[in-house]
Order: sequence, then C-alpha cells, then structure tokens
Amino acid sequence: MSAAIQIYCVKTSPRLIYSLDLVFNNILGLEYEITEKPDNSKPLVNYSYDRSVGGIFIQPEPLLFETGVRKQDIWVAHMDELPLFYQQPPEAGFLIDLFAYVFYLVTRYEEYLPFTRDGHGRFAAESSMAYKHNFLYRPVVDLWVQRFGNTLSLLYPGIKVRNNSYNNLLTIDVDQPFSYRGKGILRNMGGMIKDLFRGVPVSERLKCITGMQKDPYDTFDYLNQYAEKYNVPIKYFFSTGRRSRFDKNPNPARRCYRKLIRKIAGRFKIGLHPSYTSNKDVRILGKELRRLEKASRIKVDSTRKHFLLLSFPDTYQSLQSAGIKYDYTLGYAREPGFRASIARPFHFYDLEKEESTDLLLIPFQYMDVTLQQYKRLTPDESFEMIEKLIDETRNVGGLFVCLWHNTSLTGKNEWEGWRSLFEKVIKFQANDKISEE
Repeated sequence: MSAAIQIYCVKTSPRLIYSLDLVFNNILGLEYEITEKPDNSKPLVNYSYDRSVGGIFIQPEPLLFETGVRKQDIWVAHMDELPLFYQQPPEAGFLIDLFAYVFYLVTRYEEYLPFTRDGHGRFAAESSMAYKHNFLYRPVVDLWVQRFGNTLSLLYPGIKVRNNSYNNLLTIDVDQPFSYRGKGILRNMGGMIKDLFRGVPVSERLKCITGMQKDPYDTFDYLNQYAEKYNVPIKYFFSTGRRSRFDKNPNPARRCYRKLIRKIAGRFKIGLHPSYTSNKDVRILGKELRRLEKASRIKVDSTRKHFLLLSFPDTYQSLQSAGIKYDYTLGYAREPGFRASIARPFHFYDLEKEESTDLLLIPFQYMDVTLQQYKRLTPDESFEMIEKLIDETRNVGGLFVCLWHNTSLTGKNEWEGWRSLFEKVIKFQANDKISEE
C-alpha cells in the first residue's frame, strides 16, 4: 500500500513524534502522517479519546503530552510472558498505549527520577522496572511493536511491514592494552619489586619489555582472527586518559600503544573509551578525544564510557557537546539484558530539553565481567544465558552487541576457560550451528 499510515490525534508533541518515528520508521519500516481529518479508506491509527473516528483505536495516556518528569502511576501485568502497562479500555483496538509504553522504556524515563546510586554513581539494574518485573532479558519494545505490526497487517492487508534482519557486533574495551609494556622504567621497577615480594618470577616481565615475548594482555591478533573467521564485525574502544585509581592505560604517546592503536584503526572501527575522571568534565573528554585522533590519525565520533558511567541526561549532553555521534554505553554492569527494552540502535531523547537528538545509542546485551565477576557464572552457565539473549535478538531482527575486554581472553587465572566460551559465542552469534562435540 503506497499511502502512509494516518495517525489521527487532536494535538501533537515532540514526545509523540519521537515515539511514532521509533515505532513506524525505525522498527516497522512504515511511513506515517499525522492528520486531523482522516480518510477512512486509508490505514488509520486513531490516537485520541474519540472512538467514532474509526481505525485502530488507542486511547492516549497523558505521558506524551506532558513536559518534565514525574513519578508515573504504573501497574505491570503479564500476558503471554510479556509485561504490559498503560493498559487500554476494553473497547480499544490494542491492549496498551504502545506509544507511551515505548517512550517510557526507551527514553529511560525512570532514570530521571530519584534513585539510590551504586558505588560509582550509576543506576543499578536491580533498581529498574525491567529487573523487578522479570523482563530485563527480553526486548519487549520490539516484541510489542511486532504485535502491533501484525494487527496493522490483519486490518489493512496491503501494508507491508519490514522484516528486519538480525545483525551482530563484537566490541572490545581496551582498558589495559598491555600488562608490562608501555609503563615506563619507574612503574616497571615498582612492578618487579612487587613481583619479588609475591614470589613471582620477573622473567616474564623482562621478556615482554624487551620484546622477546608477547605481552599476556596482547590478545588482539587472536581477537581479530577469530572475528574475521566468522565474519563478525568488530569495534575497539581505546582509553587515552591520564592515569588514576580507575584508569590504568598507558599514555597514547608511548610508541607501543600508539603503534597498536594505528594498527587496529587501519583495519577496524575504533571509538574512545573515556576515562573515569572525564565523567564530570567535558574538557577532559575533549582532550582524550583529541589524543586518540592524534594517535590513530582518524576522526573519532563514537564512545563507550569507562565503568559504564552513565547518568541521564548529563552523560549524553556532554558527549554531544564533544561532537560524539554514536555511543555504546547503554547496558548494565551487574546484569546482562536489554537496559532500554529494545534490541536495536535508536536516537537519544533528552527529557530535560524535551527534544530528540542526533546522538545514536547502540545498546549492548552483555559484558564479560558481568558474567564472570558480578554473577559468578561458569563459562557453561554463561553460554546458556548468552544463547537466550542472542535468540531473543534474532527473533526480532535486532542488533546483538557483546562487550569483551582484551584482558579477559588471556586464558589465565580467573579467566581460565573463557577463551572457549568466547569462541563458542562468536560462532553462535554469527549464525553458525554449534556442534555437540
């Protein structure tokens, strides 16, 4: 059907436009037009209180016509294992006010409300509605929009809803590119003294410093080869901040680190991994961005925050002021899942300024450290969880993004056995079948 879907409403707002764009353009692949004089011979969504207009009737919640934030009166029920709130009256043509539902979850409305912060000042997964009501592991926005698309197709058979294709992306946060290299004489001398007190041979450190042996954290060739073997796109995030309690990267002016950055940037996409200390100072963020651009010799316009330091809307406002166009921070440290209840990139809506922005957010579904350190899962237990997340993403034609660290793939100490998990996961997320061997 060539005509755009009509949206009948008596008033509009930036929130409504944002939600309509996300539902129709981003997910369903359909055009729409807002009208006050609907043509009943064309597809129609009646987003008003007037049932007599016809079309698919959805009675609006106040949310999309408000400004600012307030505690919402939300009661969550479940139907067919899907959460529903903003429920509709019996005479409505759909079970929920889909547009308010989508807006509340995707904008992370609840993260603008008062909450108890964790030790790093973050919004914890356990505080989220999705965690409390057991839908954190499902992309419920995509699933409800799919149902809405089916409703449209049944009522208007000429409508062709887009069949979204599943894609995947491997991302690597490079907090510490090397265990020994790039640290300078004084730091390595201090490290040797600590090694002696702990009874650790200093020979490995000396061999790595002199180039006789590969640094144990230098797993980049392994990562690249395995990703390329299964044609999995890969993106690296490099740290260029000053050394601090939580920032352990070498100075990008050091030859070994600069050489690594340029080597990776010559083959793969890269982004900035802003330091812990940059979180509250956009000037520091700008300096780190320029350091990475100088080291890599390319323009950098994407980020993932160190320690996943994310605060709405301050973090994203700072990134925009620094010229960042893409951010990959949206996910939880303590839990895997879908933080914004959606399995695809979407534009940041600033609830403080009441406007949609050009900043594109790319959520990730799990981080290696989450599974190994926070949830204390074995590699086998981790695979079971990851497999479900991939299946959920694949079922809605979404983008599956995983977060690993080069330091997690050494195969040593607490990370013993995790290389096998990495290989198994990359093969599975690339759509290859896992053998039972």
